[in-house]
Amino acid sequence: MRNWGRKLQGEQRGATLVWVMLAMVALIAMAALAVDGGYAYVQRRRMQNAADAAAIAGARLRALGGTTAEVGAVVNQYATANGATGVSWTYPTGQKIRVTASCSFPTFFAGIIGLWQMTASATGEASIQYLSEAGNLLPMIVEDRDFNIGQIYELWGDDREAPGNFGWLDWNGGSPSTPELADNIRHPSNSGTWRIGDWVPGGPGVKASSQVKSALNIWIGQHVTIPFYDLVQGQGNNTTYRIAGFGEFTLTDYDFQGNPKWVRGYFIRWVELGPGGGPNRGLASVKLTQ
Repeated sequence: MRNWGRKLQGEQRGATLVWVMLAMVALIAMAALAVDGGYAYVQRRRMQNAADAAAIAGARLRALGGTTAEVGAVVNQYATANGATGVSWTYPTGQKIRVTASCSFPTFFAGIIGLWQMTASATGEASIQYLSEAGNLLPMIVEDRDFNIGQIYELWGDDREAPGNFGWLDWNGGSPSTPELADNIRHPSNSGTWRIGDWVPGGPGVKASSQVKSALNIWIGQHVTIPFYDLVQGQGNNTTYRIAGFGEFTLTDYDFQGNPKWVRGYFIRWVELGPGGGPNRGLASVKLTQ
């Protein structure tokens, strides 16, 4: 009987040891799930940031006229700078860039069950859209047509935009004074925000005063946003233009004394914040789409 009791106690101790080992395996598995799973989540968020940053950078460069090779270089630059070791990208459409970023990392506890390394990956996509509304506008407007980016144009000239109206704009309507026009040229933020389809009031006359010239001189060699129009109605003080799009214009020169009178410069590609949906006039907005 005594031997049988000792044998039973030995079997109980053996069973307990088995249960302890099984419990330890379960605890290690739970630790692996908590620690390695949490670390994997952190790495995936890191790759999402890398993919998003690379997609935005690539789309912006694309909107500015970058070549495929240049876009690929900047995509890789931004993705690797944010920790990615694997990078791939595509143009799903001509106006989108999709980037997949990935990295591998060692585990802390999962190696006990044979999982020594894990991989995190994420995809970011950015779209290029051309602005349907804009603010900070220079108070001048030109007829909408296919301008070539970088080509010098003389705007206005003999063909005034409407009878009695040279192409100046008056944001609040009425009959603007020369000081008001000069102030609006100096401070484009006076324009507020305008959208495609809005009718904007025109300001009559050439207004070639020293105040206006002094205000324009501020912008020589600088780029400014100006609206295009597709329809015009009225004349003189009653002129209004229907906005058809927006462009970024670099002012190089002007002449209000000779005949014809003109403003000279060229359009550039530019990216700024704003809602998309407008025509491609070089002024784009880039945003994440997934």
